[in-house]
Amino acid sequence: MHSVNELLEASGLQAPEAPPGSAPTLARLAYNRLGFGARPGDVDFGNDVNQFNAYVDAQLSIETIDDSTGDAALAALSNKDSSGSDLPPLNATTRQIQQYSAGAKQRNLYAIGEMSSYLIKVTYTRALSSKKQLYEIMVDFWSNHFNTTFSGSEYKYWEDYHAHRRFALGNFRSLVGASAKSPSMLQFLSNRYSDGSNPNENYGRELMELHTLGSTNQITGDPNFGKFNYTEVDVHRVAGILSGWTNVHSTGDEFRFNDSPYWPTHDYSSKEIWLGGNPFGSTTPYYIPYGGAEQGETLLDILAEHPSTAWFISRKLCRRFISDDPDGFCPNAVAAGAQAFISSHGDIRTVLKAILKHEDFRRSWGQKVKRPFEFLVATLRSMNVTTYPPPNSIDPASPNDWELNGHLESVGQRLFEMPPPTGYPDFKAAWMDSNQIFARWSLGNALIRRYFGEYVQNATTGWKAVAPVNAALDAFIGGAGQTAAQVADQLIGTFLGRTMDAADRTALINYLGSGNASAAISSQTFNLRPFIGVLIASPYFQWR
Repeated sequence: MHSVNELLEASGLQAPEAPPGSAPTLARLAYNRLGFGARPGDVDFGNDVNQFNAYVDAQLSIETIDDSTGDAALAALSNKDSSGSDLPPLNATTRQIQQYSAGAKQRNLYAIGEMSSYLIKVTYTRALSSKKQLYEIMVDFWSNHFNTTFSGSEYKYWEDYHAHRRFALGNFRSLVGASAKSPSMLQFLSNRYSDGSNPNENYGRELMELHTLGSTNQITGDPNFGKFNYTEVDVHRVAGILSGWTNVHSTGDEFRFNDSPYWPTHDYSSKEIWLGGNPFGSTTPYYIPYGGAEQGETLLDILAEHPSTAWFISRKLCRRFISDDPDGFCPNAVAAGAQAFISSHGDIRTVLKAILKHEDFRRSWGQKVKRPFEFLVATLRSMNVTTYPPPNSIDPASPNDWELNGHLESVGQRLFEMPPPTGYPDFKAAWMDSNQIFARWSLGNALIRRYFGEYVQNATTGWKAVAPVNAALDAFIGGAGQTAAQVADQLIGTFLGRTMDAADRTALINYLGSGNASAAISSQTFNLRPFIGVLIASPYFQWR
């Protein structure tokens, strides 16, 4: 019989270079990549490409998805702060957020902490329970692409709905425009203080490097491939174009263009910017005539239509959905997404269809791992949990998620708090090492104890740890009395959706049945809970 540590160390705990076991079906790959993981009962369409394509189409048609289950889960989530007062609605205006913050201060509450905690719970609830799985993935994608933090501004709360959720599957120009005017972005990259006489270059630089063009031309086959997409002169002039885009002295802290002579002013002068040439590939710069707010709008039009933006966004989406190395693994999918972006003028659904329906997606198993956010939600979905925070069987009167937040801090992905403007990384090297796996094991076991019950150890049990009866756990394994081999295979199917290597399967069965594959298993089986924890922390479960 193996110990838990021995089981964890088996099959390469440190940092799995390739997923062990068999490959999943296309259906399982879709649930893992286009959403936050499969849930028991999800339709298994196997490797049928036509059904997969239909699933992509259905997920992109969010207006027709019946999401009553997700809506009910969200409605059941308490919207009260620590004092019992109402938090702002999720579509709150900046004025409503201002008013809440003022009231919270009078109640000696930290408003940003209250709103951040609530939005994190809302985000987990949506990822866990919504039928609009691809939509939620894209909201998360854009939240990282246009990264800001609650530490930087309370208006992160505003931005989540009014920028990222409103335009997640819309048009890229609308999305980048909403981000540019977001009070959270204005604060995060200091553009609210940008004055025409001495413009702040932070936002202008990141707008080009991180949000649109990318720093260099990465268009395959283009004669300017590898050359810079902008110069330092461009950065300074773009900053001037966006000077006066602020929320200083505005009503309710919402965006305004400052056309007054008072700080922070706008630089009205005409400007030339290179951006790789106009038309693309030439040496003629873009000309921005004398003007006010329309200068910034023209700039955003240019950036949104620029071919380098199409390739940059397509490459980043391919990294999200297909491979950490899109240029090496799926260059044809990158090209297909870029062409879809150009032909549709930045229609995000059209771009996603081109990428997700490309054959490179279907052959991409082993290219992506779960980040901590995805790991947590995938675990809960596999356990068939429908609410967040998950029910607390240890203390039913305590619905908080403080312990889970502590574990999430240890695995390094507290939502809405990545300090650099890059957002959280989306590649395996950032998330896979032995410390990360043990942290995930701890988080998984915390979820198991919370939902399926903690061991009992008291005078009644003779101070011996005893696994308690738990109806939810018995139901989860298909009823008490099944053999160790049967339960192991069922749970492997539930959590992984594919087969394990024979030696690993045998080791797990022996651990669960204490050396007897035919042993009857129930929620009172001592090794059942840690068995699930090992399965969750194993290299098998880390891939998506």
